[in-house]
Amino acid sequence: MADVGDFHGMHPAAPRPNAVPVKWSPVQRRTDRVRVRAYTCECLSVVFEQCVASGLGFVRRYDRSVWPESVVESPWVKVRDAEALWSQIILGEAQ
Repeated sequence: MADVGDFHGMHPAAPRPNAVPVKWSPVQRRTDRVRVRAYTCECLSVVFEQCVASGLGFVRRYDRSVWPESVVESPWVKVRDAEALWSQIILGEAQ
């Protein structure tokens, strides 16, 4: 049986010096249902979720290094554009 304590999820790369800034905004309740398609490891103080809702996609960012926890979202865009932003964050090309 695998040791659960050794399991980690995806860790994003550190932002590059030329990383594109993301326009983060406070969470606004737009819909009752949000589906999380991917997420980064819970062991990090900053966790990202790739989300879809109402036919649009966005990235949610949780910063647990501050109290209370800061939760912000990227702009809601076409799903393929949100997937591209997700890839940029994971590769350190956006922050």
